[in-house]
Amino acid sequence: DRWGSAMGAIPIRTTDATPEFVTDALRSGGAIAADTAVAEVEHCTIGEGVGIMGTLARLTLRYSGPAVGAPSSVVLKLPSEFPENRGVGNHFRFYEREGRFYEQLGDKLSVRTPRCYFNHIDPERDEFALLLEDFSDRTMVSQIAGLPPDRAAEAIRAIASVHAEWWDSPALDSLTWMPDGDSPELMSAGAEYRKVWPEFLARFGDEMPDGSLELGELIGPSFEANQAAFNGSSPVTIAHGDFRADNLMFDDSSEGTEHVGVLDWQIAMRLGAMMDVTYLLTQSMTIDDRRNNERDLVSVWYDAVASAMGAAPDGFSEDDAWDEYRSATGNLTVYGVIGGGTTDLGNERGVQLVTAMAERAFTAALDLDAASFVES
Repeated sequence: DRWGSAMGAIPIRTTDATPEFVTDALRSGGAIAADTAVAEVEHCTIGEGVGIMGTLARLTLRYSGPAVGAPSSVVLKLPSEFPENRGVGNHFRFYEREGRFYEQLGDKLSVRTPRCYFNHIDPERDEFALLLEDFSDRTMVSQIAGLPPDRAAEAIRAIASVHAEWWDSPALDSLTWMPDGDSPELMSAGAEYRKVWPEFLARFGDEMPDGSLELGELIGPSFEANQAAFNGSSPVTIAHGDFRADNLMFDDSSEGTEHVGVLDWQIAMRLGAMMDVTYLLTQSMTIDDRRNNERDLVSVWYDAVASAMGAAPDGFSEDDAWDEYRSATGNLTVYGVIGGGTTDLGNERGVQLVTAMAERAFTAALDLDAASFVES
């Protein structure tokens, strides 16, 4: 194809995005007509210390020609430029997975995702690129500062609509590019957890709450067994996989499916829905806000799923949801451990983010007695 065969056609760095590249990309997706071209591209790096697995830039565009309906700006998303991060992304197929998501699902889900103007997926050449709708006019909440309970409830209601739509759906079987709970990609996280645990402790151990060392050394060896137990007890749906504050953008002028925009679908998988809920509450909220609101927020999620499905999920009670929430906290320390033990965090904001995520995750797992759910 034109993109794979032309040397340098796909940018390696966001600053390599020329007017010619953006013109061809927007034309290929039908965003601009043949009589319109991009004349100027202004680059602004975004997401530093936020998008650890990707490189993002906002491209402000000026056109020649009619440019009717053309976007004034887009977001270019490329794989990480840091070798350590790129290696993790390739190992777990994050870049291909997000490309397939926008190819097959992005505009079909019951939650707002950015419009995809251009999507290049070439695993053989290890080339990936996305041009996405710019959500910069929406409101973001700092994950480091913590997602307030009312915002967490808004986010949970939004993702619950996706969970309900795909709840135990036979159509999940066709999404073969999206790992399931028993996939090698997901299970290999256990080996990675054990491998990087010493480095994580060296970098962040002093910041973790008392009891974290013992808990991590319990979870690491049993990661695969814990995951298998979770997979066997939880109804399967589409899980976002990285459902956290930095990936949420709120439009307070709208309601319904437009209100919460959800970004970054690199880690989407076929898994139990409580993964998303647990991850959001335990790593995007402050410890006090999570402690004071988590039971109510699990109820918010359950009621939203029941409302969307027209009835409570068959064979899955609200108490079941709470138990799965608690049990998921142990293995979900994996995000902070692998992120803190392997990746180049880019800047001080990245260090603060991973520190907050790991501290909150271990605190939640200790608070909720995740050890009692560990499989032997």
